[in-house]
This record gives sequence, C-alpha cells and structure tokens, in this order.
Amino acid sequence: MNTRPSPRRPLGSAFLLGALATLLPACGDRDAVWGAAPAPVIAHGLDGSAAFVDVGAERVLLTPVEPDLTLAPVSVPVRRGYATSEATRDGSALLVLARGDVPRQKADDEKPGLTMIAGGTTPHLLRTYDISDPLSGLAIDPEGHFAVIYPSAADSSFVANPNELAVVDLATPPGPGNPVSLTLRSFGGRPESLVFTPTLVLPGGARRLLVVLTDRDVGLIDLADPASGDVTVRLSTTGSRVTPVQIAVSDGDPTRSDDARLAIRLAGDPSVILVDLLASTASDSAHDFKPTPNVVLASGPPSDVAFVNTDGGLRLAALVPSKQSLSLIDPATGVSKDVALDAPYEHLSLVTGIVGGPASGADVALLWSASSPFISFVALGSTAGKPYKSVERLQLEQPVARVIDVPAPNDRLKILAAADGRAFFVLDLIARTASPIVSSAFGIDFTVSADGQRSWLLAPGGSDLAALSLSSLHPQNFSLGSPLQAAFEVGRRGGGRALLAVHSDGDLGVTVLDGEHPSLETAVEYQGLLLGSLR
Repeated sequence: MNTRPSPRRPLGSAFLLGALATLLPACGDRDAVWGAAPAPVIAHGLDGSAAFVDVGAERVLLTPVEPDLTLAPVSVPVRRGYATSEATRDGSALLVLARGDVPRQKADDEKPGLTMIAGGTTPHLLRTYDISDPLSGLAIDPEGHFAVIYPSAADSSFVANPNELAVVDLATPPGPGNPVSLTLRSFGGRPESLVFTPTLVLPGGARRLLVVLTDRDVGLIDLADPASGDVTVRLSTTGSRVTPVQIAVSDGDPTRSDDARLAIRLAGDPSVILVDLLASTASDSAHDFKPTPNVVLASGPPSDVAFVNTDGGLRLAALVPSKQSLSLIDPATGVSKDVALDAPYEHLSLVTGIVGGPASGADVALLWSASSPFISFVALGSTAGKPYKSVERLQLEQPVARVIDVPAPNDRLKILAAADGRAFFVLDLIARTASPIVSSAFGIDFTVSADGQRSWLLAPGGSDLAALSLSSLHPQNFSLGSPLQAAFEVGRRGGGRALLAVHSDGDLGVTVLDGEHPSLETAVEYQGLLLGSLR
C-alpha cells in the first residue's frame, strides 16, 4: 500500500483552493468555508464512483476510479441548506435535496431544490428541480423513475401542512408541470410511509400508483397524473382507530383490467383490508379506477403479508407468529386455510423465480425470524388434501436479523445477518444449505458487489476489512491501519471493479483496492481528499 505522502497534485480549482486554505493564515477576502472545520460527510456508493456530500462546501465530491486505481475526483455544486440525499437503487444517480435559503429575503436567495447527479464513471450534474417549499423528506421509486418530497420531523416551519407532497418525474426535465405539488385529502391523519407499486393493469390502462400510508388511512396517487390528486381508502367506518403498516400488491391476471388489488396489514389486528381496484362509475370522478375495500381475517395478527400463487389460484399469505401458522386466504371468497409451522416466523419472501416452483405453478416462500433460529421453505401447492406441498426447515445457530439479496449470477444465494451482529450465514436457496461465517468483531456491515461475486465486510470504527468470495466462501482479510466508516465497490473506467474503503478520521481518507483481485501491494491511499488529497 502506498502511504508515503507526496506533493499535493492539483485536482481542479476547488481542490486547490481547499489545499491552500489549510496552509495559509485566515484572511478576510477568501471563502470562509475553507477555514472552517469540515462538517460530517455523507457517503453513498454509486455505480461508477463513491459520492461524498460535502455539506459545508455545498457540493458533492464524486470519485471515479481510473484503470491504475487512482481517483479522478469531480466536484458538483448543490444548493444551500442540505436536507437529505439518497442514491437510486441501481446506483445510476444521486439525489440531493436542499432547503435553500430559509427564509428567502432577497431575489437572489436560493430556492429549495432537488439536484440529480449521474452516478456512472463520468459523473456530472443532470438537472435540478425547483421545489416550492423547503421540505426535508425524500422517497425514491425503486425503479428510479419518480421521487417524492414530503415534510419530515426535521422540518421546523412556523406553520406546516404534513399532507403536502411534491411528485418529481425523474425521467423528465423540470418544467411547469414537473414537479407536481398536491395535498392529500385527510381525515385527520398524516403520512407515515410511501410505497411505489409495480405497473398495474387498471380499467383505464397500465400505470403505477403511489400508496401513502397515514396513521389511520391509505391514499392512492396515480403517478401518470399526480395532479388529479389522491383517492383515499378509509379503513374504519365505525370511528375506531386502525393503523396501516404494510401494503402487498397483486396485478392478478395481466390480460385483465379488473383484478388488480392491494392488501393492507393493520397494526396488532387479525383483519386485513383487501382493496379491489375496479372501474369507476362516477361521472365526476377524476380517476378511472375506484378502490373497493373488503375485510378478510387471518388466524391472528399477521407480521407479514404477500400475494402468492398456489395450485388453487391466487392467495393472500399472512404469517401469524402467535399461532405459528401461515394463513392462505382466498381474496375472492375470504376463505382461509392455515399451514402449521414449527416456529414463530415473522417474515417471508418469494423465491420461486430462483428455485423454481412445482409443475402446478405454485410459489415457494422463504420464512425467517428474528426470534427463532430456524428458516423454512414452504412450497405452496397441495398434496393429500393438505394446503401445502412441503415445509422444509433449516436450523441456524442464531435468529436472523436481516436478509441481503445477491445479484446474478449468484442470485441463488442470500446473506442472512445473525442477530448478534458478528455472525452471518450464506444461504444457498437451491442446495438448501446455510454456511456460517463468523467475525471477531460486532456490528458487522455488509456490501455486496453489483456483479454478485463478492461481499465486503467491515466493522465501522475498526480498521479491518474482508472480501468474501461468494463462489468459494473464502475470506480475504486486510488491515488498513485507520478506522473505517464504509466501503463501496464500483465499476472503474476502462472496465473492472474497484473497492473504495472510506476512513472515518481526518478530512476524508480513502483506500482504493482492486475489487476483483484485492491486494494491499497495489492499493492506493488518499488522505485529506476534501482538501486536495495526499497520496
């Protein structure tokens, strides 16, 4: 590893100014930001670089990696009043939300805005959307097409409307109709979470919905026409308070436009609200669909719900830990059959696309729990009159705190993080094996490479880093000498992968390793990257 300081090299005017500011005594005619202590830096991993939000300098520093593992930093300005930032799920862009100057008192004061930055190996500013109000909440569509800006607990305006949203179409340049501001029709509630649906075939055609869960009802917004406002699904007609906590979505038969539906799980309640999205018959309706709710019952308060295919047709699967059962509910009739389980499982996910299902087309579900050291595979067909084909159990040493997906070509694997924070298991969905991996440190953080070949592990605050091959499960350990904050694997210019290990001390230090063939002999270390870099 090259750790010997060499003369600072010019990395653009902003970098040079930062370097000089640390060497010259303070003077009144220079930007004061370079004489101030750096604010904490927010780090994100993108497709082709790491991105560091330098709040004090009102910029994002992006670090593409050259073929020789050196960095080629790019600085992109953002607006004042940083609120939050988030990368799109595929790492193709970074969104930075800023409140602007609050209050705005002069014509040239900055407005609130959402800055979109391309995250590839040649990062650059894509566009900035003006926002009407200084809000601090940001939700990004998993498909990267939309963003929603909303009030958050960080906002401290004298008067605020908690049901105000701004919907941004990220695929379209800013203009008079983008973003779209709207206020949710409220019956006393305020938004708690946002869910973007996949494309649904509705009576008026295919489109996606934004589902807004408040503390007492649910709002549906047509993302093809957010200006038409929301349709509210009231969850109680008796005045009793119920709280929605989860949404499951089914498009039904893709050749039909009358069988898309939602399932709404309620906090601490065995009732599940099924919402059929039928054709609207009201001539004055702004929407061509009408939500029609019905109540079905699980055998107890469910902890997770999902629509699944069985050889008897579509069912709503509801996990009920208190009964150690899985309720399979027919959405058309409300009739329920229970699958007896051997542990109080709390979570389920469908793995049919990876493991393959029975010839009948039934789904296969993976069940796990944070309170029980078991995982199970449930094939949702039927044999000998039983409402399931098989339940296959694996016993682990510890309960599972979270499950991390692995991209193709190793998507048959899932990483199961143990509840103790220092062990995890590599689950092979096809072989039905769970290989334990143990660390000597607690609070292990994981990142999985986009090519599905490696997992990188570190304990934030420690100086150790490990690369785990997901084909051989061989760990390769490195000691980097300085405390670590995060690690991001990115594509590098000209091909190949690089690992950027971000240090938590000083003015942003980064160690760059070859992602596919990591070695300290070829690693390049940067110190004080915010100030111009020492290599």
